[in-house]
Amino acid sequence: MLKIVGVALVCAILILYLRSVNNELALPATIGSGIIILYLALSYVADTFTVISSLIDMTKVDGTYFGIIFKITAIGYLVEFGAGAVEDFGLKSLADKLVFAGKIIILGVSMPIIYAVINLLSGILN
Repeated sequence: MLKIVGVALVCAILILYLRSVNNELALPATIGSGIIILYLALSYVADTFTVISSLIDMTKVDGTYFGIIFKITAIGYLVEFGAGAVEDFGLKSLADKLVFAGKIIILGVSMPIIYAVINLLSGILN
């Protein structure tokens, strides 16, 4: 984690310097910095998959629900990253619309889980 923070700080200083020297180079440097930071963060994804598969084995719950939860989480992160990038381009209103669209997509993807919870609750009450 410290490596990611260090790279982010170095990239931020580089981008600030590029903005003062040549503003045109700041945007590609920002995009490249984001790609480098994402690449460094991908090493943590393998650990996450290991924990999720052990949770699936432990709880004996249908694995599709964990898949849906993972999709919801991935959509949230991707939308937040995309909205941040769009906002960096100076298009805040478009970034807000992207976040709203992501929320609608998350609601749609989460419907099987909502259905299962309501079905479980109605079974308990009856």
